[in-house]
Amino acid sequence: MTANPATTPSAPTRDRATWAELFYDLVLVFGIGQAAHILAEAPSWGGMAQALLVLLPLWWAWVSMTLALNAVSETNTQRLLLFAAGLATFTMGVSAPLALEHRGAALLFAGSYLGLRVLMAQCVRCTRAISHSINHHNVGWACATVLVAGALLPAGIRGPVWATGVLAEIAAPVVHRDRLHRMTFGPSHLPERFGLFIIIALGECVLSAGLRAATSHLDLAGMCAVVLSFVTGCALWWLYFHYVAPAVEHALRTHRTQAVVVRDVLSYGHFILVVGLLLVAVGTSRIVSEPTAAPHTGIGALVPIGAGLFTLTFGYTRWRMFGGASSTRVIAGLCLLLAAPAAPLVPGLVTLAVTAAVLIAVNGIEYWMLTTGRTIPLFFRRAVDLL
Repeated sequence: MTANPATTPSAPTRDRATWAELFYDLVLVFGIGQAAHILAEAPSWGGMAQALLVLLPLWWAWVSMTLALNAVSETNTQRLLLFAAGLATFTMGVSAPLALEHRGAALLFAGSYLGLRVLMAQCVRCTRAISHSINHHNVGWACATVLVAGALLPAGIRGPVWATGVLAEIAAPVVHRDRLHRMTFGPSHLPERFGLFIIIALGECVLSAGLRAATSHLDLAGMCAVVLSFVTGCALWWLYFHYVAPAVEHALRTHRTQAVVVRDVLSYGHFILVVGLLLVAVGTSRIVSEPTAAPHTGIGALVPIGAGLFTLTFGYTRWRMFGGASSTRVIAGLCLLLAAPAAPLVPGLVTLAVTAAVLIAVNGIEYWMLTTGRTIPLFFRRAVDLL
């Protein structure tokens, strides 16, 4: 993960996302879709682990590029570097489904990631967006090297080796937290960029359900499932963009240590949000195809688990930003997770309806409380610190 090392409020940062950045984001639609495909083909803990192994490098590379470009103004050279990074990301997505099974796909995935890290280093060098004394790109280089080495190994060993490299890269911001505390970030550009990524993940929810519906013979139950999947997406959108997106920008402007918000809320917290949406996307696509069938497998629980994970994460992010977790979202998230064990035993349409009802309820309760001047009770209240 990279960042601008400036220590004064006058550090140059972008105010808005550029068109080139938005084009780069479109490539991630494909990458997220490929991760969802892996989980859909193998709806198990093993499939989930494989999906995360290909999604995490994509996510962390995107975070690194976003933070690096946050510190500079756009130029034609940066656009070309960003397009090249988009090509590397695209080839990673192409090879992702078979990367853990076939050596050729693994080499393409790992080699593309190494190329992506080379491009990022060049971007950092050209823009001087980060000081060499605190350059975290060397951690990315190490992770990319581990992935390349793992690609040369047999398939059974490749997964653990890749997991080691990816986990080391994820842990880097925590290990270097003292250095991160000296950095400043743009309070407008970053919330917009991460919000756009959430839009991409929400789009995958709609896309997955829509594609499955378009290839199925829809009856009344199927149409109800399509409507409920869209309503679920709208409720998830409301949870994030009506309250959380403005709160993130406010936290970046007011928190004593911006790096806490960037690391814990944007880098870590938003990845958990994306994983939750990925689970919802896979689960809703299956329900749309067989709305009245009881799945009797773990895939039937993906929708409430994903929605519960998405909702509970807001408790963590608010706690890190403002020192307290909203009780409404913590309770709603726990209710969704408690409903998950029963999901494989009932028709998928029922699971989808219950999930949509809980999400609509929490949105409605919060709207009523805030518009009537009431205060939402908080859990885990504490003073905001610099950890």
